[in-house]
Amino acid sequence: MTGTKLTYEQLLAQNKQFKRKLVELKEEINLLRKSFLPEENYYKDRYYRITENVNDVVYRLILPDFRYEYMSPQAKDLFGYEPDDFYNSPLLIRRIVHPDFFKYFIEHWRALIIGKAPDYYEMKIVRKDGEVRWIQQKNLMIKDDSGKAVAIEGIVTDITNRKLTEEALINSEVQKKAILNNLPHLAWLKDCDGKYLSVNESFANSVNKSTEEIIGKTDYDIYPDTLAQKYREEDLKIILTREHLFIEEQTSNLWYETFKAPIFNSSGEVFGVTGISLEISKRKKNEAEIKEYSEKLAVQNVKLKLINDELKNAKEKAEESDKLKSAFLANMSHEIRTPMNAILGFATLIRNRILTQEKRREYIDLINSNCRQLLHIITDIIDISKIEAGQISIFNRNFLLNKTLNDLYLNFNNQIEVLKKPIEVSLKTGLKNEESALFSDKVRIEQILTNLLANALKFTDKGEIEFGYYIDRRRDVVFYVKDTGIGMTEDEQKIIFDRFRQVSTSFNKMYGGTGLGLSISKGLAEKLGGRIWVESKVEKGSCFYFSVPYTPGIHIEKPPQIDFTAEYNWKGKTILIAEDEDVNYNLLETILSPTNVKVLRAKTGDDAVEYCKNKNTIDLILMDMKMPDMNGFEATKRIKAIRKDIIIIAQTAYAMSTDEDNCLKVGCDDYISKPIRIDDLLRKIEQYLRVKKAVQIHTEENTVIHKSI
Repeated sequence: MTGTKLTYEQLLAQNKQFKRKLVELKEEINLLRKSFLPEENYYKDRYYRITENVNDVVYRLILPDFRYEYMSPQAKDLFGYEPDDFYNSPLLIRRIVHPDFFKYFIEHWRALIIGKAPDYYEMKIVRKDGEVRWIQQKNLMIKDDSGKAVAIEGIVTDITNRKLTEEALINSEVQKKAILNNLPHLAWLKDCDGKYLSVNESFANSVNKSTEEIIGKTDYDIYPDTLAQKYREEDLKIILTREHLFIEEQTSNLWYETFKAPIFNSSGEVFGVTGISLEISKRKKNEAEIKEYSEKLAVQNVKLKLINDELKNAKEKAEESDKLKSAFLANMSHEIRTPMNAILGFATLIRNRILTQEKRREYIDLINSNCRQLLHIITDIIDISKIEAGQISIFNRNFLLNKTLNDLYLNFNNQIEVLKKPIEVSLKTGLKNEESALFSDKVRIEQILTNLLANALKFTDKGEIEFGYYIDRRRDVVFYVKDTGIGMTEDEQKIIFDRFRQVSTSFNKMYGGTGLGLSISKGLAEKLGGRIWVESKVEKGSCFYFSVPYTPGIHIEKPPQIDFTAEYNWKGKTILIAEDEDVNYNLLETILSPTNVKVLRAKTGDDAVEYCKNKNTIDLILMDMKMPDMNGFEATKRIKAIRKDIIIIAQTAYAMSTDEDNCLKVGCDDYISKPIRIDDLLRKIEQYLRVKKAVQIHTEENTVIHKSI
């Protein structure tokens, strides 16, 4: 049979369906006879409509003149002959029946006529092209009202594939028996009808039968009905789901562990179920004893579980940390190498080429710009690492919110002027200046607003950017940054705060960036006790919001800042540079050389302490906090114990939010992080030297007055 191959269960269901169709057909024939419809035309039309969509051969043979009234078109596929060949030569069937089965075929038809033939029978046929195939045939004797046989109706199904599978199975029986009979397990193989095709001797012994007595039988012939029904339901489940089944059950006083699985033929069809079962009564007894003993160890197990949970959490944290490290390395490589490429490239040009003063200044400006970009990337990486690790710290202080936002406004306006973008910037505040004191982390709020403003500037070419804050009904300070930029879709808004995400993949190359700014802002906002969100429409712009709890602060007036000039003259002053790295010392010495100050150097903390013990002329120390032998923290403590009047400014590559506090706690007067901003360093030194000079003058005047008195 050609076309789609059916399983045995599907074939049985299909044959039952055809049987119902034939009964309906008989009823319709009787009705049409009464209506004087020519019987032959009716059958041909009706059979054609029934069989046109099936793969089996359907026929009707008229008795006693032995002629085919109908033969379905599928006869061509199965027998190799056209339906007309059967109409013209009814005895063609003799040529089709395999010689080995001809006698069996004649006996079957005789039994059929007298009503004693089985429902189904199988035999071999020879196609027109000589190919031998197996068929299964179902015949139905049709009788008239008087009980006389008038026709035979039948269905012929190609079962070649099934028979070949069974034959292969039977041919391998000897090999299987040799293996199975040496197993202590109970092993068996059934077909889809539940008949045993093979069992090993262990199985036969378990039911007190020989293997020959079991082959061809079903579970209903061996076990009680209840148990047999259970086994049959398990087999049908395996056949239908095509999945294996593992069962552990107790039968009588014995325990068995059973594994059942479907068996497939070369076409992927299920043709049977195999099983293997092992008696595990002794093991179950041991398990019961172990369970009893385990209950006595319950307390110890609870303790072990707690320890294991702690180890698991530590392992998960380590794995997560490693995962984040890998993600940072992969995603940051490009962003770090880009400014490094510019820095190294322009530095090489300055060293190796003769350049005009203007060109040299241009290259230096580009190196400085890319250095700042690289520093910003490094800061972002550190911040997102600390956020992901849950180690970000918040330091609340009193500050004027309006002043902080006004400083951001001025800096942001300067950026827009440098970029020459046609953008109007506006600032709106929710409190009066004198009422805007807030107790929160000023640095983190500035960081979030700076990220949001930078984001707005990046994606807005023209129009407006507005930022500010208001106090909502929940008494939260709600900050916002609103722009008229490219905007976002709803899907993009859902992922915008994820790490390394930007508005769209299509914009990444155009706008660049690490994709960390908004993720950092989200982490910081949540750490501050608030949240962050966005509202946006494509080509209409975006508005980013974040909130922090409103805790009014205390406004403390600060003394006015000293107005510094661009040039400094510190002749007669001595500055000690505590720095072990030659390149860092050379940079600081070069920065200070135009000021006429005297410079001393200490390569270790011990050297710095000795200088302060032996030289009273030192006015200020630039203290590196990481040095060999004795670090800057310990050296500062010892120096302040000797001379409290010496100004110590910490200059360090440690740049976390806690590092400044740590430096001030050990006695440093001020703090500046590396890479050092030259103008900031010079202003700090000038401020402290001026204050010290004023103190000295005041002290000398008091001394003169005292002597005159």
